Amino acid sequence: MLIIKSPREAFATPVQVVSGIVGKQRQTLPILSNILISKVGSRVDFTATDLDIEIKTFADIGAEGPDVSVTVDAAKLQSLISALNHGSEVTLSQPNQSDPTVELKQGKSTFRLNTLPADEFPNRPEAQFTQTFTIPANKIRHLLQLVHFSMAQQDIRYFLNGMLLSIEGDVIRVVTTDGHRLAYCEGKLEAPLSENIQCIVPRRTVMEMLRLIPDNEENITISVSAAEIRINWSNITLSSKLVEGKFPDYNRVIPLNNNNIFVVKREVLLAALKRTAILANAKLRGVKWEIKNNSLTIQSTNSDQEEAKDVLDIDYNGIDIEIGFNLMYLQDVLNNLRSEEVQFALHSNTGAMLITMPENNSFKYVVMPMRT
Repeated sequence: MLIIKSPREAFATPVQVVSGIVGKQRQTLPILSNILISKVGSRVDFTATDLDIEIKTFADIGAEGPDVSVTVDAAKLQSLISALNHGSEVTLSQPNQSDPTVELKQGKSTFRLNTLPADEFPNRPEAQFTQTFTIPANKIRHLLQLVHFSMAQQDIRYFLNGMLLSIEGDVIRVVTTDGHRLAYCEGKLEAPLSENIQCIVPRRTVMEMLRLIPDNEENITISVSAAEIRINWSNITLSSKLVEGKFPDYNRVIPLNNNNIFVVKREVLLAALKRTAILANAKLRGVKWEIKNNSLTIQSTNSDQEEAKDVLDIDYNGIDIEIGFNLMYLQDVLNNLRSEEVQFALHSNTGAMLITMPENNSFKYVVMPMRT
């Protein structure tokens, strides 16, 4: 019984879309390592879930014949399709409904894969969404791109392992922090919402959004309930649980009196940091900044007593400052910003540094100093 009959690329795309959340961590149930493939007429739905996140997509690649649902190991199916020849037709079939295998074919190549019962695949209960808004894909990608790197990864303060999504009227804000740094970015919606939104989107959901959402002007529809978020675009639906808890008051973290300010070319500074990183302590990853006499001196040392020093000319009229930072925290923000210049504002040798784009208040990055 044929399930799918299509060019390799048309089959590979939906499998790649949904496979992103499978196999990233040890699954508690074997069925969670599988993709649910459901054929209804010519439409084939592909679904993957880890119980916290669910991704669905579809493609019109169904073969003639009865409707059927099967589940197949996601990693094996994706690897096999990736290894097949480009352009040639691929088929997926089930010998009979009582056979617990499916057969993947292309030309003279045949692969038999085990399945698990489709009726054991978890069904996600329908949430009651209270707020819905639309935003261009490239705008939401821009917001995510400028904050995703500051999320905590496995912090016991679980509310830090995600991104704050806040909407007041027509202003959308996203904020992330791991306790050592904080990233903030805001933008405008086309129309104000009747009620404010404030929720914490899990880290893995944010990363899947960045992986899947296209960099174009297509409208993305986002719906939020008390415990869930759903993102729709094109033929993809991404649903996720929200993180419970209260996000820290980020306004208290952003310094207001950092009056020692200078501007640097982003790529020039990034290149200097890359050079000094070579001789930095491999464990601490620290770098010392000396800011005085219209110059920024960047220094690093390691346990072998090796030293790197790079001096950049800057226009600076503030006090002399010596301060240390984590190299990765600086490189992360510079790699994700797209502006030609970056502005740095400090208060003293010990306070947090504020990084922004010149004459642009939509983005703020706060990084705490460290001893070097």
